[in-house]
Amino acid sequence: MTMKVEILRQTSIAGRPARVGDVMEVSDRDARLLIVSGKATEAQLVQDPAPTPTAPRKPRSKRTHGDS
Repeated sequence: MTMKVEILRQTSIAGRPARVGDVMEVSDRDARLLIVSGKATEAQLVQDPAPTPTAPRKPRSKRTHGDS
C-alpha cells in the first residue's frame, strides 16, 4: 500500500530528492519512518473547488486601420 505525505524537511526517498512542501506518494513503511522522524506529515486531501461558471464573452468588434 502507499500513502501520500507532505515533506517538512528536505530529505531523499528511495534515492529521489524530496524538498520542503512536496507531496509524494510513498510506501506505508517509508511514510511511517518519515512521519516518526519529523520529516513529513500525512498529506491532507484537498478537493479542488467547483469551477465557477463564467458568462459568455461578447465578441470584439473588428477594427481596421483608418477606422475611428
